[in-house]
Formats: sequence, structure tokens, C-alpha cells
Amino acid sequence: EVVIKSVAGGGVAEQTGAAVERLPDRVLAELAMLGTQVAEHFGRPQDIEWAYAAGRVLLLQARPMTALPPPPLQLNRRQRKIGSVLLEYLPYRPYPIDMSTWVPHGPVGMMAAVTGAYGIRGAYDGFLPEVDGVVDRLVPPSPRLSLGALQAPFKLFDRARRYDPARWTEDPRFIRFRADVRELAALDLAKLPWSQLIRVPRRALGLVSPVADLRIDYLPATGLALVRLLIALKLTGREGLLGDLIAGAPTRTADANRALAALADQVRADPPLKAAVDDLDPAKVAGFPEFHAEFTAFLAEYGHRETETPVLVTPPSWGESPETVLGLIKVLADGEPSPDGHEDRALAQLRSPRIRRLVQRARAGVAFREDSHFYFTMPQPILRRSLLEIGRRLVGAGMLDDPEQVFHLRLEELEALADPAAGERLRGLVAARSARREELAGVRLIDPNLVFPREDRGDALVSGTPASGGRATGPARIIREPAEFSRLNSGDVLVCRYTNPSWTPLFQRAAAVVVDSGGSGSHAAIVAREYGIPAVMGTADGTSTITDGLTITVDGDTGRVVPANSEES
Repeated sequence: EVVIKSVAGGGVAEQTGAAVERLPDRVLAELAMLGTQVAEHFGRPQDIEWAYAAGRVLLLQARPMTALPPPPLQLNRRQRKIGSVLLEYLPYRPYPIDMSTWVPHGPVGMMAAVTGAYGIRGAYDGFLPEVDGVVDRLVPPSPRLSLGALQAPFKLFDRARRYDPARWTEDPRFIRFRADVRELAALDLAKLPWSQLIRVPRRALGLVSPVADLRIDYLPATGLALVRLLIALKLTGREGLLGDLIAGAPTRTADANRALAALADQVRADPPLKAAVDDLDPAKVAGFPEFHAEFTAFLAEYGHRETETPVLVTPPSWGESPETVLGLIKVLADGEPSPDGHEDRALAQLRSPRIRRLVQRARAGVAFREDSHFYFTMPQPILRRSLLEIGRRLVGAGMLDDPEQVFHLRLEELEALADPAAGERLRGLVAARSARREELAGVRLIDPNLVFPREDRGDALVSGTPASGGRATGPARIIREPAEFSRLNSGDVLVCRYTNPSWTPLFQRAAAVVVDSGGSGSHAAIVAREYGIPAVMGTADGTSTITDGLTITVDGDTGRVVPANSEES
């Protein structure tokens, strides 16, 4: 597209478009052959430098190529659908400790158990292949039905009849789960002998399976309630109310958002406190005893929430990263208090007692789906703390240089150690895997354009799935990670790679949302519809194409994002 050439007398000049001098086809063929020969000579792909002068192709330099992109994939429709979900939950390459702990036992393992219970096989098998102990790429799986799928309708209706989501917290399995989590969380890990400490990760992972069983039993009634409500609304011409009605479900996420809003109200009314919060410094906040007490209580109740993703154990939780929560409070405090209760106005439009009962059942189901995730992640920070304590012991024994280097190891490799001093071989494994991870630092797990195929954008910066209707204009604010939450100002367009429930408070201030991943059923789309702001999902490269601070217009009806100065009239 651009050629830079030297000019007589010094300096360079750019050639673009039709002015670019094209290489002859025979030269391109010779370059391709040369690249193949060099790779064969050295036994691996090479990064080569070459020149073309006086009608000759010259090889100038060759060096081993690192960070090779993964081999090209051919994705079918099912793989693209699953890939759109997985991209939301994998903001970066999992570590070996993720792959041997939370990935197989956490939400991914839970969904594998749920789908497997109803005859769907391979839904989450082998989607993160590893090479030399490091995840190489993301390969969206292609699920298949087994003979057990023939029995699935009978199992679904039987469980829908027997298990009421409105009463799931009364289930003895859930009560035992809460008690077991409290018991494990109360352990003083620093005082445990190695023989007991090394067993804590498995104990934390063992807490997960009861919640998976609860999901298998209670989700059928949730799905049935939603289907019944949708049919009833369609028959009465009110299907447009479904999103607002479902958004009224009482959930722990909604409780957390209200608690954050209450903290933000305090900050907004107290300028010195606001200055401390704006600095995102927990130590400064401690100088305001009343607020600090409530902030500490908030972290005790909701601190297990994930900052980045629920499917990996390596990112910190809210409790381990209080500055992330302060960033959310800052965003809320910078604007006006948000109105509450808009979902109940939707319910008030329904006069039929029968439909209102269907709404309550659907809301109970949605609350179960949301709240079971809320409780399901409680063992995650316990697991992370135990792994970091293991890492600290290995640092003390001279086996590691930093506790977080333990993330480069697998759980079974740690469990094989009789004591920290027996980990001599671990240093080599950490070095090799860390180097491999560095090589792959610039390589995406998967090309988003494979999951979200490019379409003709016209004059649009990016385009994607229209997920929440309406049009809004505002400055684009690229938020790549929770540490950047505080950069979002009221009226900005939130542009991000992914979201999860911990990002929800940002939607109270955003004018619109544009997300690289996800579809109309993803978290960002659902929350955007709840707050009535436009959303465009699955743009693939919005965060790299849109310039931070550029004023853009988001059309949630067409899925197009354009510069505001080129907005169509």
C-alpha cells in the first residue's frame, strides 16, 4: 500500500496507490520459493530480509521466526457461535496453572457437565491446545449430539417439574456449599504446613461440583419459564417488554450495583473523600472511617467477584484489587445519581395476573442463573490465594524468584513436591514456559475475524451485530482492562474487547457500548438493553480500529459505528 524510496540528493519519498511500483510476478514467485528453501535449510520458519535490485532477488538476512500466528482455521457456524462466547471469557492466554485448575473445574467445566448431562458431547473439549506446556491457540469446539440427547427432553421436563428456581437457596447442597466455602476461606494459609497447604487447591476445586449439579437440576425450569413468558407476551402483542421485564430480576449483581451506587453517593457529597477516591488509593480512603468501614464491608460481601474473567484463576478478584472497585465508584460518582425502578414500570403495564405470575417465575429463573454464578466463583479467590502462598514458599526455598511464577506450573507438578526445597526442576520449567509465552505475546489466541467475518463496512469504522437499539454519539473511550475503569466519563462510548458482570456499573455512565466479541445474547448486550443504550457486538477489531477520544456515532439498530462528522442524515 505504501512504498518508501530514496530520492536523489538525500531523503525519502512515499509512493501510494497507482504510483506504487509493483514487483513482477516472477519476482514474487522467486521470493516465495526462497522463503520455502530458507525454512527447509534451517528446519523452522525464518524471518528473512531481502532486496530486489538490478533485476535480482538478494537474501540479506535470516533469523528464526518467533511468535508465529497459529495455523489457519476453517470454522463452521457452530464453532463461530461458540467462539464468540469464548472470546468474551479469554481476554489473554491462560497460564499452565489455569489449564490444570480453574479451566477444567470452573465455569467451563461446569458448562461441560451441564451440556453433557443432556446428551451434548465435545462442547468444550480440547479448545485450548497446548504446545510445550503453553496454550498455543483457541480452537472453538464443534459439539455433537449423542444417543443421550434422545432422552434430553424427558430429563428437562422432569427436572423443570421437580426443581423450582425460586427455592434453590433452600437446597441442602447449596447450604453445604456455603458452609464448606466459609470453612476453607477461614484457613490461615501462611500457618499451614506444606503437607496441608498443597492440598488446599484440590479442596477449593472440589467445592465446585455441587453448584454444577444445581445448575443441571434448576436450569430447565428457568428455560421453560422464559419460553412460557415469551409466548404469552407474543400472544398479547407485548413481546417488546421481555427485556425490561427480565431485567427486573432481583440478583446479587443488582445488589452489588446498588451498594456501589450508595458508596458513590457518599463520595459525590464529600469533596475531600472524592479526591481520595479519584486517586484510586485504598490507603487514602482509609482516612475516612465511615466510608472505609462500608467499603470494607462491600469487599467482604462482593470481593470474590472477578475483575477480568470467571474462567481463569490467575487474575485477581475485587477483594485482591480494591483499586478496581474504587475505579467503579469514581465512574459512578462523576455523574448524577442513576434513576432506579425502570424495570417495574414495564411490569406495571401488564394487567393479567397470569402473565404477571409468568414474569415472576421467569425472574426467579434469571436470578438463579445469575446468582448461581455469583456463588459459584466464591472458591476462585481461595484457590488463587493458596497458589500464591505455594509460590511464596517456593520463593523462600530459592526455587522461584517471584510468587506469581507459580502460574507457569501445573497443579500436578506442585503436588508432586514433598516440600518446597524439592522443586529444583521447576525453575527450568518456569524459564522455558515463560520464554514461550513471551514469544507468543503478540499473537492472538484466534483471529477475531474468523469468528466475526468482515462485511462491507462502507463508511463505517467498524460494524457488528446490532444488539441494543437506538443511536448515540459521544467520545470513544477504549477500556482494555479493569485498571482503566476510571477513564470512562459520563457520556463516553465504552469500547472494549469483552465485558463481564463486574463491568455492569460502567453501563450506567456510557452513552453506548461497542465490543470486539460477543453477540446479542452476551452480557454486554443484555445489560445495554437493560439500561436502554445502543450496543454493537462482535466488531472483531473495534478496540484497535477506533481511536480513543474520537467522537463517534453508534447505531444499535444497524450495527454500524461511524465518525460523528460523517454521520448519515
